[in-house]
Amino acid sequence: MRQIPFVADGLLLGTAMSGAAGLTVGSPAWFTWLADDAVRSFSFRSPAGAYTARKERRQRGSAYWVAYRTAAGRQHKVYLGKADELTPERLAEAGAALAVRINRASPGRLDQGAGGALLLTTKLYVPRPRPDLVPRPRLIGHLNEGLDTARCSLLSAPAGAGKTSLLAAWLAQLDRPVAWLTLDDRDQAADQVLRYLVAACQTIAPGCGRRALAWLEAPRPPPSDLLVGELINDLAALPAPSVLVLDDYHVVRDPGVHAAVVFLLDHLPPALHLVIATREDPPLPLPRLRARRELVEVRAADLGFSAEEATAFLDAGIGLRLPEAQVALLIERTEGWAAGLQLAGLALRDRPDPAAFVAAFTGGHRLVADYLLAEVLERQPPSTRRFLLVTSVLDRLCAPLCDTLLASGAGDGQKVLEELERANLFLVPLDDERVWYRYHHLFADALRTRLAREAGAEAAAALHRRASAWFGGEGLLPEAIGHALAGGAAEDAATWIEALTPQLFATMSIHRALEGWLAALPEPVVHSRPLLCLARAWLLLHRVELERAAAWIDAAARALPAAGHASGAVAATRAYLATVVPDTAPDQAVTWAERALADLAPDDVAYRGIAGISLGQAALALGQLDRAERAFAEVATADRAAGLVQGSLTASTQQMNVQRLRGARRQALATGWAALDWAGGHVVPATVGRLRTALAELLIDENDLTAAWPLATEGLAALSEFGNAPPLVLLASIPLLRLRLAQGDVAAAEAVLSELRPHLQGVPFAMVEKLLEAAEARVRLARGDGAAAVAWAAAVAWTAPVEPATLADLLRFGAAAVEAAAVIPARVLVTQGRVTGDGALLQQARRHLQVAGQLADGRGLGWLRLRVSILRTLLADARGDRQVALELLAAAVAQAETEDVIRPFLDEGEPMAALLAALRAPARDVLSAFLGTLLAAFAGGPPGSHGTGLIEPLTERELDVLRLLAAGHSNADMAAELFVEQSTVKTHLIHLYRKLGVRSRTQAAARARALRLLD
Repeated sequence: MRQIPFVADGLLLGTAMSGAAGLTVGSPAWFTWLADDAVRSFSFRSPAGAYTARKERRQRGSAYWVAYRTAAGRQHKVYLGKADELTPERLAEAGAALAVRINRASPGRLDQGAGGALLLTTKLYVPRPRPDLVPRPRLIGHLNEGLDTARCSLLSAPAGAGKTSLLAAWLAQLDRPVAWLTLDDRDQAADQVLRYLVAACQTIAPGCGRRALAWLEAPRPPPSDLLVGELINDLAALPAPSVLVLDDYHVVRDPGVHAAVVFLLDHLPPALHLVIATREDPPLPLPRLRARRELVEVRAADLGFSAEEATAFLDAGIGLRLPEAQVALLIERTEGWAAGLQLAGLALRDRPDPAAFVAAFTGGHRLVADYLLAEVLERQPPSTRRFLLVTSVLDRLCAPLCDTLLASGAGDGQKVLEELERANLFLVPLDDERVWYRYHHLFADALRTRLAREAGAEAAAALHRRASAWFGGEGLLPEAIGHALAGGAAEDAATWIEALTPQLFATMSIHRALEGWLAALPEPVVHSRPLLCLARAWLLLHRVELERAAAWIDAAARALPAAGHASGAVAATRAYLATVVPDTAPDQAVTWAERALADLAPDDVAYRGIAGISLGQAALALGQLDRAERAFAEVATADRAAGLVQGSLTASTQQMNVQRLRGARRQALATGWAALDWAGGHVVPATVGRLRTALAELLIDENDLTAAWPLATEGLAALSEFGNAPPLVLLASIPLLRLRLAQGDVAAAEAVLSELRPHLQGVPFAMVEKLLEAAEARVRLARGDGAAAVAWAAAVAWTAPVEPATLADLLRFGAAAVEAAAVIPARVLVTQGRVTGDGALLQQARRHLQVAGQLADGRGLGWLRLRVSILRTLLADARGDRQVALELLAAAVAQAETEDVIRPFLDEGEPMAALLAALRAPARDVLSAFLGTLLAAFAGGPPGSHGTGLIEPLTERELDVLRLLAAGHSNADMAAELFVEQSTVKTHLIHLYRKLGVRSRTQAAARARALRLLD
């Protein structure tokens, strides 16, 4: 067999071109070889991972390369890129990415899932029918009929009736995708079940439910019907009819979960059929579904075995042949109950007098089960019996785990598991590779009861502790915590919880689970461990409960003598608290942050990131913009490398804030787009909402209202629906307010404020009230109610240099607060002074702008310097000094041109338009190109790049997306075609809309054709 060329240790080998010495990957010769039409594939080998790379070609467009790797019978692929993109780094990245995907898909792994949450993948496993399963064509036909006539199938019968076996046989013969979720006793919260529900649906539609998962990251998620609604919208786009199965639904006791399933049932897309398997009827609208003939039901009586089925079952499954009379008696005694027949068959094997045994037991299912389980257990060899009892404490089991619990050192757990499965002894496989199993619930319950009776509670607890140690060693920490708590090992549970606390800073998905675990620990244990005290503090900080958070930080400090290694984490958290508590001197945050960085280990990226953000915030409050920007940039880079999405996006947003204050709008825009691009390939927490609104502000400054609109509205919706802190929601509302005013829709701007006010009651930040008052003054001015606005402006206008404490509060809240305090009062005073001719108002505006100008020059606030220049222009003109006004305006236009800042001029209305026209007079022909852009904007001309062509050229990938969009492909289709997530496609669409100056797919396609971008 011919061996394809391969890459190893940075060299291409196995080609005539490479020779014996090999060809260096990344060299010109390497790229020449890749571009050769005859070259179709090569293999790649490195410690990061191995794969086969294949050249593929779309119907239209150039060739590209894709990396493929098969594991556990499943093929995985990653887009590599075009030939000139196949650098050594890209090849290694693809190998690592494939390794991660395969690891996530491996059976039994406790996966972090699409939403950042820790999920058991075995709960999503679709069971396969046993080869010895008795055919039940009548029941399968009944279920098949319901697929086309009903929206839900309900299998309701006691334990062991054969519900799961029937489903496995039925689903195996279907020609449609199946999503499966097995529920358990831990699924008692709507958010937990929704995470698993999304994960199950993503097994048939990978992009499904990503927005719902993002919403679940919030400290206070929105109502479950909204989340389920998002999932339903995604499911409505399924390309083919599919089935969703909820198994063991009877374990659910939480009303919120039932309400979510009711909502799902009520709005189920036509392409999806819901199946519920349960031991008892769930509290769902079953009568209504029956009345509408939308429900197919399989009950215990339906599942009962006939004589013919029972004979086949005992023969094929257990190897037991009985006379018809004994089979009939067994059916009578067990009422055709599958588990009872199986237990009876196991107990009957090798008995000399089967008839006497069959006649010996009577009673209901529970009595029959108890009796037969006892018989089955007693007939097992001592080693098997011990294996069954010892491993019964496990919800799922694998060979190494069983060996650990048995502590025999024999290492024969896999052999025993295979023997139990062959013997049909109530062992259920959880994956195709036969790595993970579970016992049938009925069997497990009986085994645990017997274990407690024979060995005692302490022996069972000891097994739980041993299981906890194994799960912890394997990195399966939630299960380690659960077993530690069940085993009374609070200290062990606390250790595993501490190991999970870095997840706090990756996304917010672990918050609710963490709260539950901390509540289950004895208070003395929590108080003795500083990291657990800090976990409590961070849960409260995310809810802006600052006093309670401070108390837990103090508790962490008190616990330090027993655990000095956490001193850096405590200091970092104190530093962060100092940046958010009102009226706290920034120097305190600096002191704590520097102490934290000195104490923290170099690899403690999470807490070092917290300390770095705190340093940046403190530097910003002190007006040290360069130092602040460096601090935020360093944290963004480090957290991005570590995959800490929450920290990276927070730092990037703050970095943008500093760049905007400096007047570096273009640089801030580049920072924001880069962060949003990166976020598109990761689980996106609520923080991306603030990032989007920050980008919207920058685009509004450019007067690109079309591109700003989706960023402003989607970003604000995300923050509001996530239940985020009111100050963040207020800051995120300002871009939408600006957009509404720019559109001339004052009523809509007032509506934005009306929605905000109820959420800002009792917020412990005085600056929030000042921001709201400034926003209200801006709306009043636009409404023509200058008298009301001027009363506020006169009261807050500056007459003396800004105090350091006041400046610190302003800069902490960024450009929005600086505008509220330094710009809006002056705008109101200048506008009203001009309208009324009131010289006192103009004089007050002059004094205020003098202070604001000194602040801008002294702290390097280029953003403020431009706005002060604009207002000084209007002030000079209002006082009759046109020459000074034009000189000031020329300087302002020169500054604005370097950053394409347009909107602040437009906001000043007709007086500014007249001044710009005067500045463009023949005697003043400087800056005429940009002046033309400004004047065209006043006349309603297009934004960006002075009205010529595209705002900026499209990238190759954006052109790919544009061609697919114009061809009518959905986001899901584009994601599959381009080997990316749907969120990445959405990010590309945002960029496309911005660059094309459009707001919809239809407009984008039309604009692309007009510009001949599709030729």
